[in-house]
Amino acid sequence: MDVKRKEVISLTSTGTGTTVVDNGTPGRGVGDQIIITANLFRGGVSYGTEGAVCTRVAAQTTHCTGTFSLPRGQVTWQHLQTTPVGAPPSDFDLAINGGTGAYATARGHAHVASISESGGALTLYLVH
Repeated sequence: MDVKRKEVISLTSTGTGTTVVDNGTPGRGVGDQIIITANLFRGGVSYGTEGAVCTRVAAQTTHCTGTFSLPRGQVTWQHLQTTPVGAPPSDFDLAINGGTGAYATARGHAHVASISESGGALTLYLVH
């Protein structure tokens, strides 16, 4: 019998870099990319890093993929987000679509709250 393990990991992030790559028309255009890096913390203690690339697929919509690198392995995620121009992103969910190490069979989702360029809070809901 294959027993699935449920795990909840609450993290905060501190942004370490955001780079915008203009791949076409000046300003916000389809194909532009946003590259994001962050340090992750669990209970105030360093717990890993995050890297993500978001590609603009419409004027107000990005498709993002990323990885949380945690002590026991990596967790990969993706999402499609529509955010009005000039507005900060609101809370959203990410699809967990795999990983490595202890998370090799991970599935689930993550909820991202209080996000800004400087960081935010997120909770991973994993089944593996």
